[in-house]
Amino acid sequence: MSQLIANPANAYQIAEVYAFRNQFDKAFEWLDRAYIRRSGHLSGMKVDPLMKNVHQDPRFGALLKKLNLPN
Repeated sequence: MSQLIANPANAYQIAEVYAFRNQFDKAFEWLDRAYIRRSGHLSGMKVDPLMKNVHQDPRFGALLKKLNLPN
């Protein structure tokens, strides 16, 4: 399992699942892991339908800022 989680894309995909299930704390925990692992998927999170639930969370805007993506 540790190899599965080591892949940056997998960290983002795990965040998607938590975001879709409205488990925002866990979603942002995994988004942070995806950020640390430099997942390229983060660039599309504004239009990702599985991430739409987290758009209203202040942490979403903070992450966009950290990624230099416009709000």
